[in-house]
Amino acid sequence: MFRLRKSWLLGAAAVFCTLLWFALLAERPLFDPDEGRYAEIPREMLSGGDWVIPHLNALVYLEKPPLQYWLTALVFRGFGQNEFTARLCTGLAGFLSLVTVFFLGRALWGAEAGVRAVLFTSASTLFVLLGHQLTLDMLLSFWLTAALSCFVLAQARRDAPGAWRYWMLGCWAAMALALLTKGLIGVLIPAASLAVYVAWQRDWTVLRRLNFRCGLPLFAAIAAPWFVLAARANPQFLWFFFVREHFQRFLTPIEHRTEPWWFFAPVLVVGIMPWLPQVLRALVSVFADRVPRGQFDAAILLWIWCVFVLVFFSFSDSKLIPYILPAVPALALLCASQKGGETCGGLLAGALLSLASSMGLLAYASGLWSSPQARELLLLISPTLFWTCALLALGAIICAAYALRGRPLAALAGLCGSWFLATGTILIAAIPAQALFSAKEVALALQSKLAGSPGESVEVPIFAVQWYQQSLTFYLQRPVVLVDYRDEFDLGLNQDPQRGIPTLEQFTETWFYLRSGFAVMPPRTWDRLSALGVPMREIARYPDHVVISRR
Repeated sequence: MFRLRKSWLLGAAAVFCTLLWFALLAERPLFDPDEGRYAEIPREMLSGGDWVIPHLNALVYLEKPPLQYWLTALVFRGFGQNEFTARLCTGLAGFLSLVTVFFLGRALWGAEAGVRAVLFTSASTLFVLLGHQLTLDMLLSFWLTAALSCFVLAQARRDAPGAWRYWMLGCWAAMALALLTKGLIGVLIPAASLAVYVAWQRDWTVLRRLNFRCGLPLFAAIAAPWFVLAARANPQFLWFFFVREHFQRFLTPIEHRTEPWWFFAPVLVVGIMPWLPQVLRALVSVFADRVPRGQFDAAILLWIWCVFVLVFFSFSDSKLIPYILPAVPALALLCASQKGGETCGGLLAGALLSLASSMGLLAYASGLWSSPQARELLLLISPTLFWTCALLALGAIICAAYALRGRPLAALAGLCGSWFLATGTILIAAIPAQALFSAKEVALALQSKLAGSPGESVEVPIFAVQWYQQSLTFYLQRPVVLVDYRDEFDLGLNQDPQRGIPTLEQFTETWFYLRSGFAVMPPRTWDRLSALGVPMREIARYPDHVVISRR
């Protein structure tokens, strides 16, 4: 009876969390820059018909491969264009990552290890937030986790006749899909981790169980066609994609994202806060239960994978928070692999960290109150912020209570569940703050004016003057004319200069001769043009930009 009740509770919790996971993809507006960009590219792919060369604001955009654009465009075609469908591929990738870590943990160390791996992963604020934010990182992380899982299962079952070959084919296919999602990093992380593992563990049998004969052709069949087609369609593709977007981005500060070498350490600490004690224990104790050299050791491979991801990106001159996401599922599996389970001390330490996080969040919000701009944001999100802190505190209490009663899995479930729900409230808090982070309201203001002249609305130009928000074109359902703005459009504007106006002076000349038109610009640009007597009529004003009309 107890086992039946326990299974029923686990099933009910799984269904509830699944529904909540996908529900959190909806309603919230697309935030800039990433969400607007990665929704607009598939929209233009679908409307423009070019499925080989991605376009952003009707300009060539070759920074990333097209797999997620293809998938999102297909979702748009089948289910329409909105925030939920734009984020669906990301959300599905995150959900499938949770399924993957459960099955791998169960296959290696038993059902309870699989449950612990899911609990750890779902309690990662970094993982949950990126699972609901439209970027390429979650899909990349899923393919890498899938490749890692297939490889581990192939090597763990290397004595089963033929079985390991099929798992290795899955690994090759997942790496090819990772390559088509975000470039060479989809191959580099698995290959480098394998090389370090073989040298460390001296498990030379791995090299004979890679299934090169069938795996390499499968990899090439999946990944190569787009690269060939893109190189034929755009003569600058090979140099821009491989040299500029890989080597120069990594080795030089060309993207202006330079951070100190230790940048990812605090990111990871905050991102896995409730199970940080388990991570520290796992990273140290994994060597105590090592299998003999020459035999396959899944825990050592997971350890190498996590460390390599952190070290590799720490040496890069371009650092962004999502880069270390592929380390999170592997870390969760590494923690779940510990044969001793959860210790009371570790769980109580996690409860204390949760309680401290709740109090620290409140203290941080109080400190921001003195800033007028921060105060505006806090007033919008304060009701939800209360629930975030309350959930963290409640989870700490539940965890401590169960830990002291000697029920470690229940304590871990209470702690991790509270962090999952608290992270969900952060996503909900973004809804009332949309005007600060999204161009949705700007687009709605422009659309209301364009609706006044439906016969001319398609012809009326819209200018983005010394300013551009990525979500603007998605909500407008049309591109805009860039004025004195290049940034990531540099390649596209070089190939199609008619899509932009290079200087503010040239825009002023064009604006004078227009019969009708609209423009969005920063307040400083508005002040400058007003002083010059440029004919403008303000139709909407926001904290960082002004919307104007020609008449």
